[in-house]
Amino acid sequence: MKDGFKANCEYFKLGFLDKTSVALGRQFRELLPVLWMKGGAIGRCPALENDDLSNMLILPQNKMAVLMDEIYYFEFDAELRRNPEIQTIFIVTDSETAYRSMIRSYDDKDCYQLYRDYLDNFRINTGR
Repeated sequence: MKDGFKANCEYFKLGFLDKTSVALGRQFRELLPVLWMKGGAIGRCPALENDDLSNMLILPQNKMAVLMDEIYYFEFDAELRRNPEIQTIFIVTDSETAYRSMIRSYDDKDCYQLYRDYLDNFRINTGR
């Protein structure tokens, strides 16, 4: 007891991101910790080294995945089947119809549409 407890703590700076830059996908690196927290903050917070994004981000150690470009959905779906431990799925698309179509087989998972879910936080007193 004299040595204290092992620390397991992450510190984050809370700030507002430019909603236009977020909508254009230019601030994904800054948004990733928020997605990690929304996914349950499992494992170490993932970090991207630069702003070069691949078509998808599969993070089985964090039990989450992100589809960056919906034209790669079939490859993304195959990765999810190979990683059944993934519980939280984020899909970047502007189309509500495409989003609904892509998540129809993920009833047991938590799914979110990016960037719409994030940007909805900026809408006040408006209908969706």
